[in-house]
Amino acid sequence: MESIKKIFNHTSRLALIFPVITLSFLFLVSLFILYSPFIFHLNSFWGLSYPERFNFATILLNFDSLNYIIAAKTWYVPSQIYYLFPNIVEPAHYFPAHFPLYPALIWLLAKFPLINYPYASILITLISSLAASIAFYYLAKLLLGKKKALALSLVFLVFPARWLVVKAVPSPEPLFLATVLGSIYFFKKKNYGKSALLTILAQTIKSPGIILAGSLGIITLVKIYQQKNSLKQALKKYWPILITPLGLLIVFSFYYLVTGDFLIYFKTGNNIHLYWPPFQVFNYLEEWVGTIWLEDVVFIYFAGLILLASLWEEYRFDILFLFPALFYLSVLFVSHRDISRYLLPATPFLLLGGEKFFTNKKFLLILLILLPVLFLYSVNFISFNIMPLADWDPYL
Repeated sequence: MESIKKIFNHTSRLALIFPVITLSFLFLVSLFILYSPFIFHLNSFWGLSYPERFNFATILLNFDSLNYIIAAKTWYVPSQIYYLFPNIVEPAHYFPAHFPLYPALIWLLAKFPLINYPYASILITLISSLAASIAFYYLAKLLLGKKKALALSLVFLVFPARWLVVKAVPSPEPLFLATVLGSIYFFKKKNYGKSALLTILAQTIKSPGIILAGSLGIITLVKIYQQKNSLKQALKKYWPILITPLGLLIVFSFYYLVTGDFLIYFKTGNNIHLYWPPFQVFNYLEEWVGTIWLEDVVFIYFAGLILLASLWEEYRFDILFLFPALFYLSVLFVSHRDISRYLLPATPFLLLGGEKFFTNKKFLLILLILLPVLFLYSVNFISFNIMPLADWDPYL
């Protein structure tokens, strides 16, 4: 009898970790397919003939990888920036636009033998990409059950296509998304301490982390009102959520220490991209637009609002709706061609909103048929979205 219990417990543990193993394996498979033209220096890939771009340096040069390496090597100190990178075009006060946790992790990993700064930047991204995928699975499992969660998580490995790109090149978005998903997962589990900690970390990765802090604060006030807690009861239960805005305070205090300017983030140039009235992405003359070919943005706006409506029906007055809703609202004021990247932190929640559609057998079959489209888009995008560089030496 005891041996049967041991076998049952062992099988149960395997069943619990199997989805994570599946996700991890398919994550590596998708990464290998995406990287193959660059790793093997192919002359062509499914009709794409970019032999001069098909090398791993192309991966490492994707925007804004070099800027984060500069931040990592200099810790934003102006004298160090000009000393180590004398040929850069941007002024020293530009680099605080790139928040410090991702550069700090690059700096830390680059201290290990045989790992230089460019490879540290991509390794941090890949680790955090896998972490974000697993965090999404656990959040979806909490809401939908194991089977649907795994199906939706497999979709999220490759869809949307902009996410397939971002998680394969040096970028802070996967790290940011991992903290956002983790924070909301623990908030739903009523572990407010861990939720608050991850929210604070999110704000040290990207400035929109303050939207997460604000969303949690609003939902907490709603919970206090609904539960009719006294002030003492509320503070005892929810006090970690009250300190989440510390994230931005930590970042700005750090900037003050290294640059002497507490508000230098707001003086970094045209990096915030928020404009009034909304929908200025359709203004050809804006600096980061410069094109009339924007029909895809129309579809993104429509799809986002449709999926938000589904979220509202399922999770009204819940963090699962409020965070993506506020994020979507903020993106309406962004004047930048790359709207799909700006909306990425809301994407996992939009997938949850459309869970019945995205886990439908018809959609999954279509996704399999159109997988080449996703990879062709990604290879094409990665091949040309690169920063100019004449000399690698300062960045190694």
